[in-house]
Amino acid sequence: MTAPAVRHAAAIHRERTWRQLDMDVEQSGQPVIASHWSDHRAAPREYNAQSPRGYYVASIFMRPTQLALSADAQDVHHGEWRSGSFHMSAPGQQLHARFESPCEILHLHLSEAFVRRMAVAADSLHLIPAPAITHVAQDAVIEQLGRALLAADDKMCGWQYAERVATPIITRYFHLLAQAQLHGDQPRRIALPRWRLQRVHDYVQNHLSGSITLADMASAAGLSAMHFAAQFRIATGQRPHDYLLQCRIDRAKSLLATNSRALIDVTLEVGFCTQAHFTTVFKRFTGTTPNLWRRQHLHSLADDAEPVGGASIHNLHLPRTS
Repeated sequence: MTAPAVRHAAAIHRERTWRQLDMDVEQSGQPVIASHWSDHRAAPREYNAQSPRGYYVASIFMRPTQLALSADAQDVHHGEWRSGSFHMSAPGQQLHARFESPCEILHLHLSEAFVRRMAVAADSLHLIPAPAITHVAQDAVIEQLGRALLAADDKMCGWQYAERVATPIITRYFHLLAQAQLHGDQPRRIALPRWRLQRVHDYVQNHLSGSITLADMASAAGLSAMHFAAQFRIATGQRPHDYLLQCRIDRAKSLLATNSRALIDVTLEVGFCTQAHFTTVFKRFTGTTPNLWRRQHLHSLADDAEPVGGASIHNLHLPRTS
């Protein structure tokens, strides 16, 4: 066995498959055990695992990957996990993962006593009574600490070094959770990637004349309705329903400014059931009625590629990718 392999195995345990170590975590008695999972395949593959009894498992993503993860049959996150993404599963929790791209993940198996000690030190004990810690965070400091652990050299001594690095990682995570609670938000949650937003935008634009539900938009993005709604708002600053209404009004403005069709025809073409409802929503978005808007803007949009004030995917606020 080469020196690098011995060094890596001493500091970080190998995983036979996702979250399956070459040792018995529950019988180890160690406060922290680090393991490493890397898979360069691009083909979809699925795994099931259970967090060891008495141990939380923190996952630090060392490269971007496409993953659908559920815990105890509840969706955690489906889509892109960026470098520095961090997730912690609770002791005994049943997990299912479907990877759709290469991945590299550092796992920290943390005894309940260790996690409690870190929570006390961070004045965050109130954050761990819940049955499961299922927040997904993204943090550059946690990522850097994870890379420091992966780079452990010959002078580093096994799990003791893993415990020393895990201490600031978990302290940092509790700090993020505490800040999230203070500000009433989740810590650096993962937003919907642009390609999923584009799929939603295309679906909405192609179905504006009919009924579009939250479930329809979530299906276009390939997510559950609950996770789609949260991630869409992180990515765009809008609720999905508000975005849908904006798209309907933008299409209506384009029609009103470029033809003289009857108002009821425009109403139905942009997906409203009654002219009264259309007028109410139109006035809320524009400050005026459809008829007055038409008088002011007729033919002004004839040569424009996008409607004025359009909810184009290119105008949505997106976070910078890692």
